[in-house]
Amino acid sequence: VSRRPLPPQAAKAGGGAHDPSAMLYADKRALETNLKVSLLQIREKELNFYTQNCLAVGTQAALLAGFAYAGLTQVSVPKDKPYIVKLLYLLFTTGAMSFELIAVLNTTLLSMLGPGLALRGPDGSMHKAVDGMMYEYRKAFFTFGLGLIAFHFSALMFGWLLFRPCASVFTCRSCCCPVRGNGTQFTPDLPFP
Repeated sequence: VSRRPLPPQAAKAGGGAHDPSAMLYADKRALETNLKVSLLQIREKELNFYTQNCLAVGTQAALLAGFAYAGLTQVSVPKDKPYIVKLLYLLFTTGAMSFELIAVLNTTLLSMLGPGLALRGPDGSMHKAVDGMMYEYRKAFFTFGLGLIAFHFSALMFGWLLFRPCASVFTCRSCCCPVRGNGTQFTPDLPFP
C-alpha cells in the first residue's frame, strides 16, 4: 500500500493524536486498507478456483490423450474396410489426441504461471493473474471440449471399422446419445465463469 501525505488540514494541525481531522484521515486510510485486503482475499479464492479447475481439466485431458494415442498405436485397422472410414478414424483420433495435448499444456502452464504472477508480480498482479486465468481457462476448456467431441467421433468410426453394419448402427447410436445430452441437465442460468 503506497503512503499518501496527510491532507493539508492534518499537516497544519501537526497530525496530532487528538486532532479530529487526523483521526478521520487515519480511519479513512484504515478503511481503504481493509477494503483492499478483503478484495485480495476474494481474488485469491478465484485464483485457487481456477487453479484447481485447470488441474482437473488437465488430468482428464491427459487421460483422453492417452486413450487416443492407444487408439493410434494399438489398433490394427482392417484392410477390407472402405478408405474413407479408415481415414476418418485416423483423423478423428489424431485430432482428439492433439486437442487434448494442447489442453494439457495450456492447463499445466496456467496452473503454474498464474499463481506465480499473483505471488511474485508487481502491485496489481493478483487482478491481472486472475483475469488472465479466466480468459485462458475458457480457451483451454474449449480445446478440451473439441478433443472430447473428436474422441466420441473416433469411437464412432472405430465401431464402423470393427463391426458389421447392423452392429455399427447400434454403436453410432450409443456414441451419439451422450454427446447430444452432454451438459443439458446441469447448465446453470449464470454465465460461464
